Amino acid sequence: MDDKLSIQHSEHYSDLVAQLNDPVWLKQNAEIEGDGWVEAGNGLQPYVACLKKLSDQDMRKMKEQVRVLSMLLPVLRDWMVSWELGASFEAAYIEAQTLLFHHIQQAAAAQEGWVKELASAYEQGTRAEYPPAMLRKRLAEILTQENWQALAKVATQDMETRILQHAQIQTELPTAV
Repeated sequence: MDDKLSIQHSEHYSDLVAQLNDPVWLKQNAEIEGDGWVEAGNGLQPYVACLKKLSDQDMRKMKEQVRVLSMLLPVLRDWMVSWELGASFEAAYIEAQTLLFHHIQQAAAAQEGWVKELASAYEQGTRAEYPPAMLRKRLAEILTQENWQALAKVATQDMETRILQHAQIQTELPTAV
């Protein structure tokens, strides 16, 4: 693809993204398509009701957070796999996800700029500019010392629980005569 065609595609994409985020366009299409909501199963109705209460700005922020997490979570997972936590990996990873969700949702001013930059890279298809090593470094900066201690504690507690469960099972087995 030559540069001129590439620029045209990029401009077209930028126009589409801008249109999708334009509140006037969103309102017009909502009027054409009704309320824009589909029927959800009973289990999802409270979630849908919650979404309906969100403002356009809140909805955009939530989408931005999802985009950022879609880039960070696979890197976090691969990084934690390299720690060789064994059976305690799942418990530690769930805790790490929770901590990361919290940090992304409550991003400080310094981090908020980076979150927006990362979300923009996702939208523009330039995610390759953020290799895993760079994202791991950022994860190491985002998570606090208390967070790292919490991860270590969760992994330790999970391992302790597993060991004690196995010991209990062995003591409950009947002994051969």
